[in-house]
Amino acid sequence: MKLECRTRLSESQLNALRRRRKDFMKLIGNGIAILSAAKPSDSPAGDRATYRQDSDFLYLTGCPEPQALAVFIPQHPNFQSLLFVRERDALSELWNGPMMGVSDAGDILGFDQVFSLSEMEKKIPEWLAHADTIFWDSSPEQEFFEQLRPLLQGSRLRRNGAEILNVRDVIHELRLFKDDVELEALRRANAIASSAHEAAMQFVRPGVSEFQVQAVLESVMRSTGSSQLGYPSIVAGGSNACCLHYNLNTCRLDEGDLLLIDAGCEWDFYTADITRTFPVSGKFTGEQRALYDLVLESQIKSIAAIKPGAKLSELNDLAGCILAEGLIHLGLLKGSVEEVLEKKRHKDFFPHGLGHWLGMDVHDVGRYRIKNVERPLEPGMCLTIEPGIYVQPGTADVDPRWHGIGIRIEDNILVTANGSENFTPCAKATSDLESLVGTMSPELRTFFRPN
Repeated sequence: MKLECRTRLSESQLNALRRRRKDFMKLIGNGIAILSAAKPSDSPAGDRATYRQDSDFLYLTGCPEPQALAVFIPQHPNFQSLLFVRERDALSELWNGPMMGVSDAGDILGFDQVFSLSEMEKKIPEWLAHADTIFWDSSPEQEFFEQLRPLLQGSRLRRNGAEILNVRDVIHELRLFKDDVELEALRRANAIASSAHEAAMQFVRPGVSEFQVQAVLESVMRSTGSSQLGYPSIVAGGSNACCLHYNLNTCRLDEGDLLLIDAGCEWDFYTADITRTFPVSGKFTGEQRALYDLVLESQIKSIAAIKPGAKLSELNDLAGCILAEGLIHLGLLKGSVEEVLEKKRHKDFFPHGLGHWLGMDVHDVGRYRIKNVERPLEPGMCLTIEPGIYVQPGTADVDPRWHGIGIRIEDNILVTANGSENFTPCAKATSDLESLVGTMSPELRTFFRPN
């Protein structure tokens, strides 16, 4: 029995791929570009390890399979986009599932021509011989590196004086600006991740463990259609939230703790990146609420300032100024706002940046500076906005009542022609959080087997 390939693209997805290839080939001009799929995992799980395609390769090809190679030749009279893939193999499909193979890949992915990988070393040299520029990624971890290196560094190419450039630099600039298909995937990923965060809020109560909350969170993500996590989930209770990349997720949650969850999932390979912080007992203490309201104010005002022409450094400065003023008012910092900002003392409590690009990767590609000049925001860019305050246990010159409080609030934002669009519908107002925490029904709570 012949297995049917599971890779199917909608018309809008296929059209988006063709547009991306067209835009990409305009940028490489008279050159030729070669891009490889990601290597299968070298983890101890071997063939059973989850395979995640290289984001650059996926962006231009739509091909999720390993052992594939794409070639783009804008100036070729007959074909400009080519793909090399594995031949279908019944034994491999028995163990690992259906493959596209040469016969289906062209129709599914919209390439001009598709070849078997066995033809790679025969076909590529004749194309390379006429290129004035070759775009490729020479990193050793890329598939086919050892096979392609002699071809790219051969004597004929040296005689012709072909320039070899990094293909990823070109792709990353394209990926920074999202098309409608990408934006819809980000909206869907945010909707799923937001529902998972709110389910975790409903589940939480004193006595459960961080890993139980993680189980609820990730179960909702998967059961509502996400194929995989965008990154390892952070579920940090109490002072664990003061560790920015805490991921042990093993501790018990106690009365009076805050719980910080930083988690996102993918939809069609685009990931959400959401952080929420809320009280385990369902009620903020006075100190927790004061710091939470301050972080929320800085986030709301930073998002409101997003528009074409604004710069990330300006948003960082705005958030930093609001946090510094609040920390001085609450007594965690001393001195004037100007002095605190000049000496960067607020960075003791807000040590990270305000945000980063977002897309196929959680810290997505794209340069923040061009020729050492900061680039302004433009429509189509997507980024996170995630201010935070972390008061480490034992912080000198700070009243102990503030110690161990860690708070971060993170939303995913699109820069639009007139301002911005917030993709993240998850609850974040204090009243909304307090009304959600601990409200999961007993029947559903039993399903997740809390202590």
